[in-house]
Amino acid sequence: MSTPIDSSVKITKPFSSDTDRDKQDLLLDADIYRDKLENQWTDLKTDATAYGKQALIIGGVVATTFVVMNAFLPKTKKDKQREEAKKREEEAEENQLHLVTNKKLDKVKKESQVAAAVQSLAWTLAVGWARKKLKHLIEDERKTE
Repeated sequence: MSTPIDSSVKITKPFSSDTDRDKQDLLLDADIYRDKLENQWTDLKTDATAYGKQALIIGGVVATTFVVMNAFLPKTKKDKQREEAKKREEEAEENQLHLVTNKKLDKVKKESQVAAAVQSLAWTLAVGWARKKLKHLIEDERKTE
């Protein structure tokens, strides 16, 4: 904000009976204050835009410097150790995943074997029951002839 703003309100008029004149004076005062506020708002927008551009430039320079420094500087021992530890953790997770997957496959195989056995038993019982019924039906047919 480049110009100081007079924000004091001065009421020095005594009460008068000419309300139309007072209304006009108040409207003029309102217009003056509105213009001052609009000027302040314009100044604020201009200043915010300038500061925002500066902040973006500074942020871009910092980010670019960080990326360039990480790209060209050699890695420290700590960085190498962190990478190795991360690789070991990933390998351990992979091994655990394979173990869990193998256990699940074994469990599914066992469950499918049990299910197959139960299904086979059910078929055997059903065929045996059907054989007996058919046998009784044939015997009844022979007796009636």
